[in-house]
Amino acid sequence: MKKKSFKKMTAAFAAGAMCIGMLGGCGGSGDSENNSSQAGGADSSEAGSSNEESQAQGESGKDKLVLTITIEGTAGSHESPVNDAFEALMSEKLGREIELNYNLISGGEYGTKAQQKFATGDIGDIIQIPFLFDYSKAASEGMLLDISKYEEQFPNFFHYMDQTSAGIASVTMADGAIYAIPGIGLPRFPEDHGMLPYNVSTYRYDIFEKLDIKIPETIDEVYEAAKRIKEEYPDTYPINSRWKDLRSLYAANHTSNDIYWNGEEYVMGLFDEGYKDAIAFANKLYSEGLLDPEYISDDDDMLKSKEMTDKTFIVLGDWFTTPGEFTRLSTTGQIFAATLWPANPKYGEVAWQSIQPVNEIATNIFANYAVNANVADPEGTIEFLNHIFDDDVVRLLTWGIEGESYNLDADGNPVFVDEILNATDPWAAADAYGMRASKNMRPGFQLMDDSKAYVALAADDWLYYEGELHQEPIEQSEYYLSFPYPENDYIPPYYKEPVLTFTDEESQENGQIMTIYQTIRDEWQAALVSGTKSMDEWDDYMEALKSGADIDKLLENYNAAAKRYLDIANK
Repeated sequence: MKKKSFKKMTAAFAAGAMCIGMLGGCGGSGDSENNSSQAGGADSSEAGSSNEESQAQGESGKDKLVLTITIEGTAGSHESPVNDAFEALMSEKLGREIELNYNLISGGEYGTKAQQKFATGDIGDIIQIPFLFDYSKAASEGMLLDISKYEEQFPNFFHYMDQTSAGIASVTMADGAIYAIPGIGLPRFPEDHGMLPYNVSTYRYDIFEKLDIKIPETIDEVYEAAKRIKEEYPDTYPINSRWKDLRSLYAANHTSNDIYWNGEEYVMGLFDEGYKDAIAFANKLYSEGLLDPEYISDDDDMLKSKEMTDKTFIVLGDWFTTPGEFTRLSTTGQIFAATLWPANPKYGEVAWQSIQPVNEIATNIFANYAVNANVADPEGTIEFLNHIFDDDVVRLLTWGIEGESYNLDADGNPVFVDEILNATDPWAAADAYGMRASKNMRPGFQLMDDSKAYVALAADDWLYYEGELHQEPIEQSEYYLSFPYPENDYIPPYYKEPVLTFTDEESQENGQIMTIYQTIRDEWQAALVSGTKSMDEWDDYMEALKSGADIDKLLENYNAAAKRYLDIANK
């Protein structure tokens, strides 16, 4: 009898599609679909799952373990002494020769090309599951290995998953199967205080100083600042937003432009008054030439070009390390200051923020992996994955080689060498040593990282808070470390929401409904912001949503899945 399949999906995924560097991050950008870095000299295109080579006898007498691993990355990102040390250490732990063939796909292309591999079944032995990809079909067709059957052989994974806030239930299907292995990050902030946003707003501090403009704390101050800048730079659009969306405006109004957990149940943000107010505000910015019309199409490179050439002065939503990076890149004294998202006092004194779970052992929602059910040596593969969580492996991949990239202090904690710590850009300097905490290197295969290494390497940011500019790494800032955790007004209710598991029927229904309502939403939202449709037509927009998409059914499915999760989690 065919096993009923399920889809694992978290609504938190909808928060964004960018990689979270602190938990595992993305490989650098690249153009090659198959930039392979082979440990044993084999061409990864010839190394599929169940190939005959995997049965070749190694020198130890045990079969050589040959694995093809499909992950995000670029050519050269594995080529380092740390990668060589990793493979030697893993071979020692396994007591057998290993050959790891990496099929590296650049981050910008990964989603599309990895989904193609799932469609053809050419996923290799281990594959990074594309972000937001519904792998239930692959699981139901027997393509993926059920990890739940290997609990005794995979104790490290279950041990760390049980310490995350969502627990092992977050990756367990309703039938008890487990197909996804999420990446895990060790805490870098104290458990009871400290708050690290992964999205911020960016302001050109030097221009604000020149024009004697206050750095905004509210959306009305954003509007006034943009008008003043427009007067001085009439041929520009002062405001833009990364990722082609207006997420900071929704957060200011304590809502979302999607379905979200409000602390008690899943609701549709499109029906909130705050959503309407956000669109009306965006329309005001657009109609007065303050919001760049290309906010909806600019990619990261185009936005960077505009920022660096004084065409954009306010970025409403930005990645938390980008302002500091751009300031360091500038040769003309530009200062890109990062702040928390501005508030709308109508909805609260502070805006909701996008917060990273760096105070606890946490899973990385952007990095999940699966094992091919037809892998030639499932037990050996699981043993390999189990050792990836070993302390010495985690330290090697994250910190590098002792005596070269780091030394131990009196308490036995790793400390990077001065050549790295004293560099202008420590992350870039660390590339020469080849460990995962560096800017571009991605040695080995990593399922868990010691995120304190990223704090140690953090270069200066330019942060604006409490009325002053501060030059310091955001992750070492006493200001950001001062916030209570996990309860404070900046943290949205969906920060720790249920982890949802849908049946095949629910998953199919959800997909159909979401496709319809997202299409309607995106078309209306763009038209309302640009003014091609009037805000007086808002009721028509809402009616189009309600008549076009069965949102009540979608909410019913979400809340049923939430109840299933909470029933298990609260046992």
